[in-house]
Amino acid sequence: MTSLSTLAEQVEEIESRVGANEDDIKEARDRVGKMEKLVTGLKDKMDELENRSRRSNIRVLNIPEQAEGQDAVGFLEKAIPQILWAENFSSPIILERAHRIGKKSDRPRPIIAKLLNYRDKEKILRLARSKDEMMFQNKKIAFYLDYSAELQCRRDGFHDVKRILREKEMDYALIYPAQLRIKHMGSTKFFSTPAEAQKFLTELPSELQQH
Repeated sequence: MTSLSTLAEQVEEIESRVGANEDDIKEARDRVGKMEKLVTGLKDKMDELENRSRRSNIRVLNIPEQAEGQDAVGFLEKAIPQILWAENFSSPIILERAHRIGKKSDRPRPIIAKLLNYRDKEKILRLARSKDEMMFQNKKIAFYLDYSAELQCRRDGFHDVKRILREKEMDYALIYPAQLRIKHMGSTKFFSTPAEAQKFLTELPSELQQH
């Protein structure tokens, strides 16, 4: 009887410890969940602040290496009006700074330029969109907004969907920060992920899918 009583006490003690451990694990999981939400929120906030700091930036692609010499700012202040019709610029554009980014490779590194006047940035991008082709030293170049690496990755995720939309000749736009807008049959739809947009396209009438 004594041994059975002792065994029962040991089992009860073990059950009590297991219960306490389960409570501790649950509490730890709750804390981890809260911390993950906090970290995600802080990460999103930091990315938002980074992109706000880039609002006056443009990214210039395919300018030949060394074309800017030792003065990227002065080079772009002259080159941009030449590329986008000088008559569109009643006053000189002024850059705060400009530099290439990334490692040297077979392709020219992009140039990031910060405009002193936000309206100049908007004008440059508007004019660039209106031109079918922009050339510099026999190279086709392009102007884009400058985003953080994380946001650019999110926007790049819509690449395949945009290609399909162009093939179908459907009206679309990628809205800041990374939301796809599609106009279809008189209605406007918004998609936060490529998967949502892909699902929408697969559910279109078969005759439109085969367009």
